[in-house]
Amino acid sequence: MKPKKLSDKLNLFDQYLHALVKRFYLRPTLDGAGQELSASELFACRTLGRKGTCTMTELAKECNLVMSSTTGVVDRLVDRGYVKRTRNDEEDRRKVFVELDRKGEKIYQELLESEMETIITVMDALKPAEQDALLHALGKAVGAWEK
Repeated sequence: MKPKKLSDKLNLFDQYLHALVKRFYLRPTLDGAGQELSASELFACRTLGRKGTCTMTELAKECNLVMSSTTGVVDRLVDRGYVKRTRNDEEDRRKVFVELDRKGEKIYQELLESEMETIITVMDALKPAEQDALLHALGKAVGAWEK
C-alpha cells in the first residue's frame, strides 16, 4: 500500500534515507581493523580513496566537517597508520595534503567491496525498469540537493 498523504511520504522517505545512511556510512560490514574506526574516520577513508590526495580543506568540505573536526579525524587516522600527511607544495609549505597509506588503501578496498555487495543485492531485487527508475529518481534527488 502506497502512502497517500505528503506527511506519510516524507516520513517514509526519512525512514528509507536513514536505513541507507546507516547501512552505507555508519556501520558498513567490515572485518578486522576497520571495526575500530568511527563513522567519520571511515567516511574520510572512503573520501580519500575516491578523490586521492587532497588538502585538509578539500577533505573537510567533502566530509562536511569543520576544519577542527577534520584535523581530529586525520590525527587519529595518521596515528593508526591509515592516512599520511605530506607537504609537497614548494610555493606554500603551509599547505598540508592527506592521502591513504597502505593500511588505509586496504580499508578502502574493503569498504568498496561491502558497498558493491549491498548495491548488487538491491539491484538484483529490482526489475531492469525499476533499476532505471531508481537511478533516475536518485539522480533527480541529488540534483535537487546541489541547487
